[in-house]
Amino acid sequence: MKNLIYFGYYLKITNWGRLWFDMNYVAKKYGKSKFKMCAELLYLSLKNGSSFNEYFYYEFWHKSNEDINKYATMGFMYAYQKRNNPLKTRVILSDKIKFFEEYSDFIGRKWLKIFEVDDTTIEEFIMGKDKVVLKGSTGGGGKNVRIVDLVNLSVLEIKAIAREYNYNIMEEYVYQHESLRLLAPNSLNTIRVITQYTNGNVEIIGTILRMGVDKNTDNLSSGGLACNVDIQTGIINTEGVSFDITKIDSPCHPLSGIEFVGFQIPMWDQVKSICDRVAKYHPENKSVGWDIAITNDGPIVIEGNHDWGARLWQMPLGCGQKYKLAKYL
Repeated sequence: MKNLIYFGYYLKITNWGRLWFDMNYVAKKYGKSKFKMCAELLYLSLKNGSSFNEYFYYEFWHKSNEDINKYATMGFMYAYQKRNNPLKTRVILSDKIKFFEEYSDFIGRKWLKIFEVDDTTIEEFIMGKDKVVLKGSTGGGGKNVRIVDLVNLSVLEIKAIAREYNYNIMEEYVYQHESLRLLAPNSLNTIRVITQYTNGNVEIIGTILRMGVDKNTDNLSSGGLACNVDIQTGIINTEGVSFDITKIDSPCHPLSGIEFVGFQIPMWDQVKSICDRVAKYHPENKSVGWDIAITNDGPIVIEGNHDWGARLWQMPLGCGQKYKLAKYL
């Protein structure tokens, strides 16, 4: 019954243009029948709760039923996250203002509510800075964020930009660790660390490096790349993947040329330590995807996601990870 409800939801949210594009691509390149693909993706949606687009993201079109059943689908993730992150407690993660207020000891940067302070306060905030970040308190995917170069910009002009694009937060720009800047120079590259809180203990169940390519955001929905990172060592152990299935996996970053596999994420023990501490701070939200930036002074928390997407985790690995979550459902 739940999968039938999810099916109706997928009819509403599916990016149909992207779905047909991916279907045509697979049909042309691999000779798979479009009729058969349609039948399979509809069947799997009703059987496993997978979204229509997941059929292509996870390459279900050529995988065995045994392998397909190992994936944490969108329907599975909805039930899992609803169980682990109750609706009444997850607001401190979905609202960035509440998040900054609650997790002030972990975010490592100053911020303000741009329309709730006077111009003098903003002047003092931007003094001596080359750039700041404007963002909305809700929304994700890197689409409600803007890096603003402060050269020759007045406070009134900054507020005009914020008003036009519905930004209500100004925060300090984060300068990342030199090794990560050299790897992917156009964006702030973050580590997605997935934690599970149980009986006073925190288990890190997944770690993924996200990088930008042509844009200043590291989100894959905005054209970025992701690599899996070994939880114990902090060493990248997969090639870079994109959410665009027409792009082949990347052995190295297209701008820097630095190879992914074998790259050591700096300060890895500190990354795991801050995630252990922040996950215990509000244990009522048991499963969180933390976005961690690493500066030359150490890691900081950019944000926490109660509805973290399994796609970012499973696509680089090329196999399902449902077994790691099922015991917490």
